[in-house]
Amino acid sequence: MTYLALDEIEQARARIHPHLTPTPLIALDLPETGRRISVKPEYLQPTGSFKIRGASNCVARLTDEQKQRGVIAYSTGNHAQAVAMAARAAGIPATIVMSPDVPQHKLERTRALGARLMMAEPTSEARRKLAEQYACYEGLALIPPYDDLMVMAGQGAIGLEILDEVIPATVYVPVGGGGLIAGIAAAIKQREPFVRVVGVEPVEENDTFRSWTIGRRVSLAGPSGSIADAIKVQIPGEKTFPLMQRYVDDIVLVEDGQIVDAMRFYFRQTGHRLEPAGAAALAAALNSKTSADAAGPVVCIGTGQNVTGERFSELTGI
Repeated sequence: MTYLALDEIEQARARIHPHLTPTPLIALDLPETGRRISVKPEYLQPTGSFKIRGASNCVARLTDEQKQRGVIAYSTGNHAQAVAMAARAAGIPATIVMSPDVPQHKLERTRALGARLMMAEPTSEARRKLAEQYACYEGLALIPPYDDLMVMAGQGAIGLEILDEVIPATVYVPVGGGGLIAGIAAAIKQREPFVRVVGVEPVEENDTFRSWTIGRRVSLAGPSGSIADAIKVQIPGEKTFPLMQRYVDDIVLVEDGQIVDAMRFYFRQTGHRLEPAGAAALAAALNSKTSADAAGPVVCIGTGQNVTGERFSELTGI
C-alpha cells in the first residue's frame, strides 16, 4: 500500500526551503457572494509553476554517482522546465522527453535551460516508456512528473504552507497524474483531517474522475482537445491514485469555458495571468454550489502561468 508520511513531507520542505520561497495566499474580492476564496500563486516559483518543488527535492537527494551521470524526465512542459532548472543549479546534465504537440514556448524554454530534448509520441504513456528506456540505457536517474513519492513530498510542502496561514474549509487542486494533489492531501489530512481536499479535472480529460467513480484506475484512449495542456494525462499514477483514494474528498469536473472565465476573472482581480491548467482549481471554486465551501475559507492552487501573452489573449479576449 502506498504511504507518504508527514515526516517525509516535512523533510522535503526543509530540503527545498533554502532554494524556494513560500508563496503567499492572494485573497480575491467576492463581496456579492460573501465567500472567501484565495489563490496560492505557485506560478511565482522559478519556471512559473509548482513543479520546481518536487524536482528540487529529487535532485537534492541524488548520490554523487547519480549526479555525475545525470537525470532524465518526461513532461509536457512544466515538469520539464523544473527538472532542467534544478539540474542546472546542481551542475548536472538533464535529458527531457517531450512531444511535438507541446506548446513551442515550453520546448524552447526547456532547451534554454540546458536540457537535451528527445521527442516521443504525444501520450503520457509514450513519454514515460521512452524516458524509462533511456534511463536504463544511459544509467540516468529518472525523475517522474508525478508518480514518485519524493516528487509528491516536494509538492506536499504546499499543503503545509497553506496550513501555516489558514485552516481552510476546502482546498481545490488541479489533477493531471495526481502528484500535486496526492502530496497536498497527504500533508493536509495528516495535520488537519477535517479540511476538504477536492481535485479538479477538465470535462474532456476525465480519467481521474472516472477512476475515482469506479474505484480503480482507468485510462483514456488518448489526449483530449482540452485547453488545459499541463494536466492532460490519460491515467492517474499507480502511486498517486491510492493516496487520492485515502486522502481526497472529491473529484469534480470543469468545462474549458469555465477555465477561461476563471483566467479572465483572476487577471482582472490581480493583473496576473494563469495558464489554463493553472486556473482549473479557481474555476471549480467559483462554480461550486456546495454548502461546505461557505463554512470557511477556500484555497485554490494556481499551479502555473506558462502561457504566452498571445495565447492568453486568444482565449480570454484580454
